[in-house]
Amino acid sequence: MSVSELLAVMEEAVVAREPLVLGTLVRTSGSTYRRAGARLLITPGGVPVGLISGGCLEPQIAKAAGEVLSTGTPRRLRFDMTGEHDGLLGFGLGCRGALDILLERIQPWRLEAETRRLLCGMNAGSAPKAIVTAFDAPSGLEHRLGSLLDEVGDATLREASRGFAHEALGAATTLVRTVHLPEGNVECYVDLVPPAFHLTVLGAGPDAVPLVAIARQLDWRVTVIDHRPAYCDPARFPGAERVVHAHADTAATHVPTGSHSAVVVMTHNYFADLRLLPVLLELEVPYVGLLGPKRRGEQLLREMADEFVPTPEQRARLYSPVGLKLGGDTPAAIALSITAEIQAVLSRSEGVHLRQHDGPIHLSEPEPVRRKSA
Repeated sequence: MSVSELLAVMEEAVVAREPLVLGTLVRTSGSTYRRAGARLLITPGGVPVGLISGGCLEPQIAKAAGEVLSTGTPRRLRFDMTGEHDGLLGFGLGCRGALDILLERIQPWRLEAETRRLLCGMNAGSAPKAIVTAFDAPSGLEHRLGSLLDEVGDATLREASRGFAHEALGAATTLVRTVHLPEGNVECYVDLVPPAFHLTVLGAGPDAVPLVAIARQLDWRVTVIDHRPAYCDPARFPGAERVVHAHADTAATHVPTGSHSAVVVMTHNYFADLRLLPVLLELEVPYVGLLGPKRRGEQLLREMADEFVPTPEQRARLYSPVGLKLGGDTPAAIALSITAEIQAVLSRSEGVHLRQHDGPIHLSEPEPVRRKSA
């Protein structure tokens, strides 16, 4: 379930002025399908939109959401599948993990547009943003639980959450913090929503179409650039945010940069690539992929050498030939190979078979740092 689909449900609720139930995965242990910070929405009709588990727990979550929707009182659910006999007596998921989910009623029309996007996991900025959720409190303080947004919630907790958010952003990590209130302690989870990936595709040929389509499924923001006017029809790339008509000499000026950006060069034009590569490697882009055989890429580097020799750091950011060795030679298979490599590189993952990997599957996000806070 993409963040775009979550946001569509949120925006429909704004127009209809209908409340929703927001479910936030606030704590996990052992093996779970999603990490803490994952969210889903439950509509007034009891339909869950999004995934916190692999679809196994969502019916139970939706059932509990009905009570939250009617009473307005947040509720924390705990699912524990760590027992040896879970397959027989428990949920039968076989994940061997435990997870805590906070359900809260929200009124989307009362939230700022940026807040709605963040709650759906969409961050259009260039830096991470923090969301603080109060998820655990003694009996009688259930009304204090929920996402600590500027527009809603308890004022004391909101004030504390600003410091927690600043701390999490400074440390670039998720956190668990405790607020000490006269009535009891409230535990908070601080989640970071990273910026969206920006993919620039240089070349709008037929093989770019499946690449853009897969990137859209991953919720990447995509820019397509080509020098041929006939190829720059936005209708050919419904998943692209921008389709730009530009020649090789000016194409780089349209490339989004930053730590969450990638470029794939698939112009099928040797002389265009010869002009593009030196400029692209000078940009702040951690991934520059070049379509074509290895020999072609090496020849481009040799011919560039008279005017431009990449530094070791720039050379390390060049992926030529582009893609992982997955097999298949259709445009869709090649697009899958390319997006898989980009995902691995930008997530700092090894891109290996999981059966050959020991330890947790999700490695790109550190475990929440815990500390008691006055």
